[in-house]
Amino acid sequence: MKTTRRNSALPTQPWSLALAAVMIVAAISLPRTVLATEQPVLHILGWEDYLDPELAAEFGKKHGVRVEETYFESDTERDRRLAAAGGAGFDLVIVDQAQLPVYRDRGWIAPIDASQVPGLRHYNPRWRQASDGSATHAVPFAWGTVGIAYRADLVREPPRSWLALFQPDATLCGKIKVFDDARELLGTALKATGSSANAREPGDYRKAEQLLREQRPCVARYGVTGSDEEADLVTGAVWAAMAYNSDALMLQEFDTNIRFVLPTEGGLIWVDYMAVLATSTQKPLAYAFLEFLSDPAIGARQALFSQAATPNVEALARLPAGIRSNQDIYPPEAMLAASEMLIAAPPAVMAIRNQIHAKVVTAK
Repeated sequence: MKTTRRNSALPTQPWSLALAAVMIVAAISLPRTVLATEQPVLHILGWEDYLDPELAAEFGKKHGVRVEETYFESDTERDRRLAAAGGAGFDLVIVDQAQLPVYRDRGWIAPIDASQVPGLRHYNPRWRQASDGSATHAVPFAWGTVGIAYRADLVREPPRSWLALFQPDATLCGKIKVFDDARELLGTALKATGSSANAREPGDYRKAEQLLREQRPCVARYGVTGSDEEADLVTGAVWAAMAYNSDALMLQEFDTNIRFVLPTEGGLIWVDYMAVLATSTQKPLAYAFLEFLSDPAIGARQALFSQAATPNVEALARLPAGIRSNQDIYPPEAMLAASEMLIAAPPAVMAIRNQIHAKVVTAK
């Protein structure tokens, strides 16, 4: 969960200040060869509260490295950050299935050297091959669904359809939250209108845009649901929201009234991968980290922390029966069949999505 860093102050006693000054001078005068022995850093770009910090610390201790994470709040923010830097600045990135082929085609991520990650044998082929390029350029990290999280103690009737969010009744109007990401927001709006989340026809998008326009006055906030005690669902500022299933489950730790449901139209299926940046200066460490996470025992611990479904077959077998049978984490095949995985869209379709998002969500 979120932590607050406290700044350490220099001692205030005169003798301590003198000692501190001596130490600073000594550090400045150290030869470059000594300074060069600083602990190497493995830079990861990912979601907050997603990678188990205990596992990161364990890996760091084992390999004499410091794992440093930089967080993004949406897939779009991650894309923009890497685009601005030309894919540079990090060693590993967590990327969704829709953008993975885009990252590959732009040369931002390097092909995975399978000989460096023997643990690839533990992963379910369904998730290894879920995206174009995922079998060659990434390692599955987690998967799950996008549905509706809600407060059972506040809503009058449990939401069963996406229309509960897109055409909310009077009691929910002003108490809903939906994603700010153009792809996922439009994907769910399309499903609510009876179209495919990956629709390409302009007519389908006109219907989705109209639905979003009608919904806007009832939206309390646009953005991700959050996964800590300050989340809108926990505070009661929001009663129902689009949510990743894993976030909804983490929120239940703060309020047991929070529920998650896949709508009758089906939800969205997401798969997150971990990929090595082509510009990484720590590729051996990056591969070592991927192999570390591929260990079934480590994979099981990571799954318990994130509340997301593990793509690692051997790790899944190590989880408690209650987790493996939890349909909020591992939905029945019938519900998965009704759900869709967002795929990379042609530039023309991406332009339509972004235009609708700009006109409806970001316009003042």
